[in-house]
Amino acid sequence: MKILYTDKEIVVAVKPYGVLSEDGGEGSMPALLAPYVGKVFPVHRLDRVVGGVMVYARTKSAAATLSRAVSERKLKKEYIAVLEGAPSAPCGELRDLLFKDARQNKSFVVDTPRRGAREAVLTYRTLDTVQVEGKTLTRVSVLLDTGRSHQIRVQFASRGTPLVGDGKYGSRIKAGAPALFAAGLAFPHPKTGKMLSFCTPTSTDFPWSLFALQKYEIEHKYLIAMPDRALLDALSPCRKMSITQTYLLAPAGETHRVRRVCENGSVTFYETRKRRVSALRAVEQEHTLTEQEYNELLTLQDPARSPIEKLRYGVPHGGHTVEIDVYPFWQDRAIAEVEVESEEERVALPSFIKVLQEVTDDKRYKNVNLAKSVPNDDISHLL
Repeated sequence: MKILYTDKEIVVAVKPYGVLSEDGGEGSMPALLAPYVGKVFPVHRLDRVVGGVMVYARTKSAAATLSRAVSERKLKKEYIAVLEGAPSAPCGELRDLLFKDARQNKSFVVDTPRRGAREAVLTYRTLDTVQVEGKTLTRVSVLLDTGRSHQIRVQFASRGTPLVGDGKYGSRIKAGAPALFAAGLAFPHPKTGKMLSFCTPTSTDFPWSLFALQKYEIEHKYLIAMPDRALLDALSPCRKMSITQTYLLAPAGETHRVRRVCENGSVTFYETRKRRVSALRAVEQEHTLTEQEYNELLTLQDPARSPIEKLRYGVPHGGHTVEIDVYPFWQDRAIAEVEVESEEERVALPSFIKVLQEVTDDKRYKNVNLAKSVPNDDISHLL
């Protein structure tokens, strides 16, 4: 068992594909967890063919509290799915009436209310697409507002985009299981009320293996003396942005963040996933978000890292854009970053910038680490 967290009240673990999430005797999640943490109480479920993060209660009182959180929709799940084809819009809400046929163990979208039909609501956003033998496959992130039986599978299938490998709902592509994974989970701790968030990477099997990150970000980073703010404010052309950057829980070796960017009175929200390849280079995916999506993702914040506030100046120079980040926790220094096309490309900085040292390979100055601990070593000898 892959156990992500445990204490006296709960255990958070990753359910493998093909395992029952509730009590089902030998081979079910409660039975598999028993040797590690003893008896557990299920409070939510995943389809047998779906893997991903789950929380179980270890006491009856914790089970009652978590069950109440589920009914009050305080337990948030993020799913990743791979669809055959592409949705009609890159992001949106799906709202349907679902009816479950217990004899077939299958759900259906129905047009008119009937006994047993229940409303199903989810929001999704496209992460990326690939072409395979002339077919489009789309990887999407899904947030559930309701938790109906087979909800994600049937809602996408009803729109002509079944999950890859989900033959039950019309997929014609073979895979070991429907391409659906519960990648993230957030909920209030039943004892303390503190919001907890957990995530885990998807499988590397087909079709997940098709979606390797491909966009490279190659940048140099410099520790600089605090620049003349009046000079920066007067520069033209120069972009000026106020940024709030929040890091979310992510698998080892990756970062997952959301940003609120205010520029000229307009606010834009972004989600970024990044995996470091070398000191200079990372692979990156970035998407814009709606404000609702941004707020929902904030529930997955890494509790070990505080949000970062910074003022960013974008200064064109020498064929590049020099990004100067001014942070409220420093009065004597700032950070300058320059993105380049190749690791061999030379960088020239404006004459008004006083470089103290290059910190491209100094992990202390990466934003994800600044969110955890700010270096305040004496730099007077460099100024």
